[in-house]
Amino acid sequence: MISDRVAEKLGFNTLVRWMKESLVSSMGTEELNAIHPVSDSGARRLSLTHTDALQGHLLSGDTLLLQDFIDVRPYLEQAHPDGAVLNAESLDEVRRVCRASRRIRTFFSKEGYSILAKVVRPIGLLQELEQHIERTVDSSGRVKDTASTELRQIRRRLLQRQQALREKLRELLSRAIQQGYAAENQLTMRAGRMVIPLRAEAKRKMRGFVHDSSATGQTVYLEPAVCLDLGNEVRILEAQEQREIERLLRELTNRVREHANTIERNLVILGKIDLLHAKAQLSIRLGGVVPKLSEESVLEIREGKNPALLLTGKSKEIIPLTLSLGGETRTLVITGPNAGGKTVAMKTCGLMLVMLGCGIPIPAHPESIFGSFTQILVEIGDEQSIERDLSTFSARIAGLQQMCEVAAEGMLMLIDEIGTGTDPAEGSALAQAVLEHFTASGALTVVTTHHGTLKAYAHETAGVANGSMDFDEDTLRPTFLFRQGLPGSSYAFRIASRMKFSPAVLARARQILGKPGVTLESLIASYRDRISKLESSSRMPEPELVPESGPAHPSSRPTVRRAPGKAEPLPAVQLKVGQQAVIDAGNSPCEILSIQGRNALVSAGNMRMKVALKRLTPIKQTKLRRKGRVRVSVPRTRVDLRGFRVSEALAEVEKLLDQGTGANLSTVEIIHGTGTGALRSAIHSYLETAEVNKEFECLDANPGVTIVKI
Repeated sequence: MISDRVAEKLGFNTLVRWMKESLVSSMGTEELNAIHPVSDSGARRLSLTHTDALQGHLLSGDTLLLQDFIDVRPYLEQAHPDGAVLNAESLDEVRRVCRASRRIRTFFSKEGYSILAKVVRPIGLLQELEQHIERTVDSSGRVKDTASTELRQIRRRLLQRQQALREKLRELLSRAIQQGYAAENQLTMRAGRMVIPLRAEAKRKMRGFVHDSSATGQTVYLEPAVCLDLGNEVRILEAQEQREIERLLRELTNRVREHANTIERNLVILGKIDLLHAKAQLSIRLGGVVPKLSEESVLEIREGKNPALLLTGKSKEIIPLTLSLGGETRTLVITGPNAGGKTVAMKTCGLMLVMLGCGIPIPAHPESIFGSFTQILVEIGDEQSIERDLSTFSARIAGLQQMCEVAAEGMLMLIDEIGTGTDPAEGSALAQAVLEHFTASGALTVVTTHHGTLKAYAHETAGVANGSMDFDEDTLRPTFLFRQGLPGSSYAFRIASRMKFSPAVLARARQILGKPGVTLESLIASYRDRISKLESSSRMPEPELVPESGPAHPSSRPTVRRAPGKAEPLPAVQLKVGQQAVIDAGNSPCEILSIQGRNALVSAGNMRMKVALKRLTPIKQTKLRRKGRVRVSVPRTRVDLRGFRVSEALAEVEKLLDQGTGANLSTVEIIHGTGTGALRSAIHSYLETAEVNKEFECLDANPGVTIVKI
């Protein structure tokens, strides 16, 4: 579904590092290193179910003890040859792993853990082996005296002889100290035997055997002759003890060898539990939920937060992302100022899909919908390659070429700053061609860009939508708020103007950019301001209800109309088709394409919009209509806005009215549903101020639909 390089570009490595710190075993680390998102929807759903279940238990106060998850696979390898003997410390660790496996299976067998019980059901219980090792070896890795009757007897006799030997040696050492030829006042060991330290010149003062001398030669270590027999008895008993211990350890090693496959399988499951616990802990840290999962290629994020940013501890500063892609909309073009959050929004889409594919709940509203994708392809960042002699642009083209070759339905394409790194005109044209190819292939695509022509392309093309990141012009800072359906502006001129940049240079920059470019940016800004005002007005009271005159009828429907006395007079200045004008006494010229009543259809750059005649001021210069192909499109007669945010819905309503007016439609239908009535109220408030609207009404039989007469 996704390569390691792509996962790293999306920020998944940040989550991996966090989970790695939560792991307690090398098996869990191996599972994490091998983690990858699955494309199979059933496997994805099952993995998410397991993580969500454990997360719920942890949040309810249950504690999962991940203790003694020890990797004993090296010991299993040592025990494999016949006759091999594991030491007591290794066998004790095997015992602890058997106990940990048993405890994990018991923990998940409790009531309420039916989902997770299936995960640990393959664990093999090795309680007999565990008990046998426990009877033989203690927790410090020493073979117990009670491991066998023979060992107990040997050690009892050994202790007696060692005690007798020590008492005799202490007596001789005390005498040597009194006589002044002892070098130290403590007994010591040399060559496995107890000895007395004497000064070298006094070694003949005591009969015995010298086993060693100090580095300076001034001290010799002597075993008195009278202690020789006792020392020999101790050595014989020690050898007997060692032979009995080796027999016991060999017997245990044989038992471990018999159950090696079961132990190894248990270790794999313990590693999975370790990783599952880390994923649940990460989800708790992120406030993760399991969204609605779909078999279709769809992406509907509601109030989502970028998981990698959440781990930085700045959750209060992160603006939630609400974004929709799929169905009729196959491609989303995100524009806006630099450092405004375009790339973060795009990465959030891919990163959340990767998380879900790895069984990790996401920080989003549970009503979010995430579809199933066979592959996620990403083109982000500078891929300049010295080894391959590729420039940044060449490397980007190579990446786009690979994406174009495999683009198909069920894939998700994420491209940052498409068309950059070369001539803007050629880069923009190439970018549009790539988007057309992706859209036609059926793949879902999210791209970020600064190219104005791509904003117009998204506005005019079926299956392609605009999206943008908001910008606070008062503070000159991005708000990181995503608005779907609205094109964004780079705000370069506005930022420069606010920062007291040279007016002459700015004026020249606008002149160089040309009227279409300046007009496009001005209209985008005006359009966004208008949407903001409409969102504010959506909190105003319901529009005034004015019943139509005439006799009442049981089947008559109430009509929402403008109250009398609100009609505006026709403008005194006569305007003509083809004439140049400015909107609201601004500086951006537009061309009048048609005039219908009190409204005009105008063109500015690559955008068309319907405005009231009273808002237009003619200018003396006229402009010839551009020649070219005539685009023929079938206008929509209805729009379904259920589930849309207010800003998104109002943008769609305005587009529907513009298309209906241009096509001379008499009525259009707006489906907003009933719900709380907030969306309907906002739409009605907007229609009250729309110049192209004559009247509108809601049907008694279906109050979720508003019919607008144009």
